[in-house]
Amino acid sequence: MSITKIEAKRTAKTFDYATTEELIEQLHFLEKQMGWSIFQILNILKQKKADTFSLTKEKPFYYFYARLSEKNIIIILQTSEQETEFRLPIEYVGEK
Repeated sequence: MSITKIEAKRTAKTFDYATTEELIEQLHFLEKQMGWSIFQILNILKQKKADTFSLTKEKPFYYFYARLSEKNIIIILQTSEQETEFRLPIEYVGEK
């Protein structure tokens, strides 16, 4: 089990912690809710076919950004109310 720090930006930063499995579960939920191919995007990043991806929905506002780093995929989720950033270890991409 891996644990990662979650950063939620509002007027003041707050930090929470979650397991990688919990983050993957939330990404599956978001993928269904938004109709976006999030895990396909993460696999493309893992295969180094791209460095970054971003998706935006206007109403309601939702922004998804993913960037490949050396050992992680950095993900930013933004709504009109808050911005959340976390790191997903590359080895977890493609797992169920």
